[in-house]
Amino acid sequence: MNLPNFKQQGLSLVELLIAMVLGLFLTAGALEMMLASRNLERTTDDLSRIQENGRFAIEFLARDLRMAGYGVQDNGAINKPFYDGNCKDADFSPCTDDGGAAFSDRIAIMTNPENDQDCTGATVGINEQIANVYFLGPDDTNNNVMSLYCRGYNIDADDWISVAQPLVSGIENMQILYGLPVSPTSPDREITRYVGADTIHGDPNSARLWSVVSTVRLSLLVNNGLENGNNDTATRKFVLLDAPEQTFTDKHSREVYRTTTAAYNVLYNTAGTE
Repeated sequence: MNLPNFKQQGLSLVELLIAMVLGLFLTAGALEMMLASRNLERTTDDLSRIQENGRFAIEFLARDLRMAGYGVQDNGAINKPFYDGNCKDADFSPCTDDGGAAFSDRIAIMTNPENDQDCTGATVGINEQIANVYFLGPDDTNNNVMSLYCRGYNIDADDWISVAQPLVSGIENMQILYGLPVSPTSPDREITRYVGADTIHGDPNSARLWSVVSTVRLSLLVNNGLENGNNDTATRKFVLLDAPEQTFTDKHSREVYRTTTAAYNVLYNTAGTE
């Protein structure tokens, strides 16, 4: 009597181990691709936020800078595009100031607004001289993220018009230089130098110098506007205009945005050279 032959079926132990190892490799590869995709998404989102914050901040500042000094001479004042006096609070004296070292600068743009509103939308009187004061500070409604603020100041009444309003989040540092001709009395308005507000304040002829500032150079250090970043902790260094180098080791991605804007009301007005 012959017994039937049974062939071995299923996987051997070696084959099973090989299959498990291959499966682990495939799973690890899939996880790596998923993590890489997630990191890329976060990085892309960070860069998108940074670009948006930088663009809006430059747009707000450049738009007001182009109108610096508008209508000011109509009230009998020297045609100064920027307010070099003291605002009411001690922290804003002078209102246009150089922060010094790596601290952010502050700028008070003088105007007689056609729409009778300051930079926050608050109503001002007809033909009143105001200064839109731009500065940086922590936004307590957004985890104290550094932001670009603006606040209107009534120069005639020597008082604030409105409460400061955050305009753009994620603006960590703002440096400003002012373009000057070779001489404040020179008929040639060609810009020969860029200096900080402290240099103009310290000049014996500072009032005349402020009246002939016709261009402004801005540099902003911008992050994503969130409390936390999504990058690694590698050392990153940035230089903004005349400020010293700044070094960061946190997870925030940053970009530097620069622009040079003309104050057209100074460029096309000869009052400063008389």
